[in-house]
Amino acid sequence: MSSDPKQHKTVPELENRIAALEKTNQALMDRVERAMDAIGSDSYSLFVHNLTLQRHVEEQTQELQESNDQLQDALADLKSATEQMVQTEKLAALGGLVAGVAHEINTPLGISVTAASHLEETVRMLSRAFEAGTMKKSDFTNFISDSQETVRIILSNLSRAANLIQSFKKIAVDQSNETWQTIELEPYLKDIIISLTPKLRKIRAQTNILCPETLKINTMPGALSQILTNLITNSVLHGFSEGKSGNITITVKTKRNSTVLIYTDNGKGIPRENLPKIFEPFFTTRRAQGGSGLGMHLVYNIVTSSLGGTITADSTPGEGVTFTITLPNSVRE
Repeated sequence: MSSDPKQHKTVPELENRIAALEKTNQALMDRVERAMDAIGSDSYSLFVHNLTLQRHVEEQTQELQESNDQLQDALADLKSATEQMVQTEKLAALGGLVAGVAHEINTPLGISVTAASHLEETVRMLSRAFEAGTMKKSDFTNFISDSQETVRIILSNLSRAANLIQSFKKIAVDQSNETWQTIELEPYLKDIIISLTPKLRKIRAQTNILCPETLKINTMPGALSQILTNLITNSVLHGFSEGKSGNITITVKTKRNSTVLIYTDNGKGIPRENLPKIFEPFFTTRRAQGGSGLGMHLVYNIVTSSLGGTITADSTPGEGVTFTITLPNSVRE
């Protein structure tokens, strides 16, 4: 059998290299053992533990970052959903105003139609008596008296309907308009109250407006009407039982650079434990009855964000509630 000289020459070299590597490995092992002896087994265990802890912290930090990102996304979704619900609340309030005013207008128009029909029949009967030559002086006298009363009823109710329509038109247009205007405050507050007559009638509420007659303020009228609409709605729903009479007072005071509106009712009031929560979104005690919990949150946002003012609430259970709204503006009398 022939043999390869290179192969016989390579084997010793490989053996020498393996021996050298084993020697080097042993030297390294000796150095590790000496290092462990120098630092002690406890320190080594602590070193390993710290490495493990560091990896654990890094993993937890990564998980926390991922959770935080998810939370930020959820908060953004919640903010978007809340804004949409606030807009829905505004539209719902306006829709309720439309329905209430439409129902309210039907009454004076119905009375006017009935009165006009009665007058038409009276004229027809008098005309037949005149043509037949049987009309008496007393018939004509009664006709004049009856006609005057009928015309008075028609004009009174048509005027009432016209005032409702005018007030509603002003308030409805303003609620969709977010421009700043200078307005006469007292007549504007009266228009708001007139537009809310259907709601106030449910509690037979006596409404008082105590405001300087010549006071003009620079404000967003639509925002102001939304504030009072929600406050009055809250009084009707929460402050007074159905059919129970109540008093609502809106007092306006002027300061150097602001106007202060004080809204009070003498209803049930707000429990002390609920008072700090009333401006929070989605807080309501009428969830089962369909309450969204956004009405007072909407008021708070309008006062503080849109109008740059402040609002506080105070209440004694059984004695009613007071909202104090301070609005910075240019005031003229």
